Amino acid sequence: MFIGNMDFSQIFNSLKITDMSKKEEYLYQESKNDSINYSHYPYELEKRLYQAIITGNIDELEKVGYEYSNYPSSVLCENNSIRSLKNNMICSCALITRMAIETGLEENYAYFLSDLYINKIESLRDEQSLLNLNAIMILDFMTQIKNSLSSNKNNYSSITKEVIKYINDNLCTNFTLTDVADHVNANSSYLSRTFKKEVGISFTKYIHMNRIKKAKHLLLFTNLSLVEISTRLGYTTQSHFSKIFKQISGMTPNTFKQNHIKPD
Repeated sequence: MFIGNMDFSQIFNSLKITDMSKKEEYLYQESKNDSINYSHYPYELEKRLYQAIITGNIDELEKVGYEYSNYPSSVLCENNSIRSLKNNMICSCALITRMAIETGLEENYAYFLSDLYINKIESLRDEQSLLNLNAIMILDFMTQIKNSLSSNKNNYSSITKEVIKYINDNLCTNFTLTDVADHVNANSSYLSRTFKKEVGISFTKYIHMNRIKKAKHLLLFTNLSLVEISTRLGYTTQSHFSKIFKQISGMTPNTFKQNHIKPD
């Protein structure tokens, strides 16, 4: 069998599959005698998590999230416990990200969170910091899923759903109400009134609230400066970003970071 110039029969022979199989059998037998070191998240726990997400059972979400954060991890890198723990956390992040998207969490935001956490995982060097981040990551995703489930219960009109999708897809770019109105083929004034009536806040405030939500994660999980964060989120100046951040959060970006990040 060939694909291009690759002869798979030769590849298989060169890898000595028989020897590999013997080692896998040995590791499997060892794992049965050491259930903690070779333990994986039970499939039953994964099914409970998925079911809780699908049904919107918030209490069960929080309970399963806690169990995930405290479950002993499997060995995914021999002779390197830190790398193994990181690999386990990255697997958990991928799993929960997919589940979050399936339940309605906005895709771009879910992957935004995933990328932040994976990069933060790679930056840490000690076990306790990684375990702390693991608990934060799981509970953060649980919170985002919870909020998403709650918002999805709202019976927004099709035009409001289109507006929300446009905002989410273009959150970090400069756009106006007129741009969105043109995109959904509606009158700007009508669009503004309808959006505020259904969502409960103005079009502009909705944009700022979602930008600041991203800003908080960037402040906590990256080393980006305020200038870099404000630019990345579509604000023309740092002072404007800081002003909006304080209006939404009740504190400045620096105060928020100081209150949520312990000094080394």
